[in-house]
Amino acid sequence: MRIPEKPPSDEETQKMLSEQSDVKTLETIRQYLNTVNSEYLHWDELPMRFKGAVLNFKLLWGYVSLFRDFNARAIKINGMVLRYVQTPQIEKSLHDLDMRIGGKMDFESEMPSVDLKKKYLVNSLMEEAIASSQLEGAATSRLAAKQMLRENRKPRNHSEKMILNNYVTMTYIKENTPPNQPLTSEIIKEIHKRMTKDTFENKSYEGTFRTDNEVKVFSQEGQIVHEPPDYKNVDNLIGQVCSFVNSDSVDYYIHPIVKAIILHFMIGYIHPFNDGNGRTARALFYWYLISQKYNYLEYIAVSTAIKNAPGQYARAYLYSETDHNDVTYFIKFNLDKIDIALSSFEKYVEKTRSENKKILETIKNNPKLNIRQVDVIIVMNKTDRPITINEMQERYNVSYQTARTDLLGLEKLGYLHMNTIGKQFIFILDKEKCMSTMK
Repeated sequence: MRIPEKPPSDEETQKMLSEQSDVKTLETIRQYLNTVNSEYLHWDELPMRFKGAVLNFKLLWGYVSLFRDFNARAIKINGMVLRYVQTPQIEKSLHDLDMRIGGKMDFESEMPSVDLKKKYLVNSLMEEAIASSQLEGAATSRLAAKQMLRENRKPRNHSEKMILNNYVTMTYIKENTPPNQPLTSEIIKEIHKRMTKDTFENKSYEGTFRTDNEVKVFSQEGQIVHEPPDYKNVDNLIGQVCSFVNSDSVDYYIHPIVKAIILHFMIGYIHPFNDGNGRTARALFYWYLISQKYNYLEYIAVSTAIKNAPGQYARAYLYSETDHNDVTYFIKFNLDKIDIALSSFEKYVEKTRSENKKILETIKNNPKLNIRQVDVIIVMNKTDRPITINEMQERYNVSYQTARTDLLGLEKLGYLHMNTIGKQFIFILDKEKCMSTMK
């Protein structure tokens, strides 16, 4: 991936405007100006976006810069200034997300039991942990990773350890983040420590800020695309990031989702740790939104959408960095991926309506079964694979004894057959009995 071309300097665009700016020229380029601002295009995107147009790109960019400078909100951190422009499209995206996220109760009313809510939440945490780790190089497939997590088995290699740590950390954040909790350096270090447990040759790196400038970000081709700030400034930078996150600016309001995205950006930009910065940044995005009572986003695996566009993700960082640290590019990208992840979740909710109806009808006709037992029969019928007690426990977030009782109960009623592999019990579905139950 190539590094985007930097926009012309302020001096160059100001000179261009002073020499060629007039009402007639502005009218000529107005349509292009409106497109650049509404889509929030980067300088590097203009030649392809307006291919074939007879256009003075530097003059156009001069007008673009004027508009953005006038509407920008400044975020000052240790002498560095981030710029954020709340465009009409961003305002619309945030409104749409708030309206859709406000439908949480509609989703929960579709779930006939707490156990099924837990099941989907566990699945979402798994998806987020797997995708976030794969973004950082974990080579384990999604199916193999989910099987490891569901069976609660020990990781076999570094990639599986990354995924397990990510899942454990996301679960920790969900269960230990009270409303309006202030962000501190200690919280950031604790999340990193859990995220990287037993993955460094030097264990002292876990939860510890870097002590040199050897950390750099490379492209797949081996090109340096980002050199983080000097390690001597990390403590101060992180302290100011925490102050930004914790404060309510009297100058302007920053929407919580936007603030969470800026936090994500800043951790990636500062790169305070020797490794695991990306996973920590994405985990902190969730941490902040949960602290702001956006708990519904627990169900949404944003990293899955990001993983499907890794080039765009890298460019969003680079567009911001090459254009006066303008985080609007990064915000625009992340809002798009949140929308994709939320749409995927909404499709799931629609799908569960018919499945839940089937579960309730089955229980009505088979009163000896509970909701978990009926649901696991449906799942096993779909996947055509056996299940273990550990997997049952993990799937529904219940105790080992509850999972064991559920499966032994199904075995006693003839729905499952129990076998052993080594010291482990496995349960296989009786297809004929299942079909008669689901009629």
